[in-house]
Amino acid sequence: MKVFTQAAVVSLALIAAAPVLAHHSFGAYNMNTTAAAAGTLKEFRWGAPHSSLVILAKDKAGKPVEMAIISGSPLMFSKQGFTPRDFKRGDKISVTYHPNTNGSPGGALASLAISGGRTFSDSEAQRIAPPAAN
Repeated sequence: MKVFTQAAVVSLALIAAAPVLAHHSFGAYNMNTTAAAAGTLKEFRWGAPHSSLVILAKDKAGKPVEMAIISGSPLMFSKQGFTPRDFKRGDKISVTYHPNTNGSPGGALASLAISGGRTFSDSEAQRIAPPAAN
């Protein structure tokens, strides 16, 4: 019976740890650099496991571009006092982000500032991402 109890405890511990091991890679983003953009909020998705936003901005050539930015979980936003109502379509927004490695517009959020001066810092991506190979 003692062996069964020990095996059950170990099994439950492994099952509880599975979501951590299942977390996706941040290999799609260059976590060693950041870029900045300012524009208009087109869409904000408050949802698990990650929220995301779409920004209408201008690229380096001044052409309009739609940027998709993945961000932290709703819990990360809540801990910093944000609610879904704080993000309104048409609001001016500035972001600092880790760019996509494939060169497409967007990436993983590092920080943002919304109309009214409120700021959010997303340390979740940096904390989860493994160090980049040199």
